[in-house]
Amino acid sequence: MSCHRSEDLSQPTTSRFVESIATTVRGRPDSADVEAVVLRAVARRSDSIALPDVLELRSLLNVNGEQADTLKERVTSIISAIEAELAGWDRREVAA
Repeated sequence: MSCHRSEDLSQPTTSRFVESIATTVRGRPDSADVEAVVLRAVARRSDSIALPDVLELRSLLNVNGEQADTLKERVTSIISAIEAELAGWDRREVAA
């Protein structure tokens, strides 16, 4: 894991960030992989998440986005799951 600190994705820009991701997903075919789109956007926004981190996050994410009423809620729940996973990585690095 090459990520050394969790990203603060809950900044005020998050609503714009979520809307941007939702717009990207809407512009893709119906089969768009929302988790992949969100992970790609988070990695692009971050200066500390490398490709191996994205791949590991992808394998660890367990988000039931089907329960979300809207695409924005689904994107937000995926971002929250990413934040939780990154926070766990930070705790493990501190303990090491």
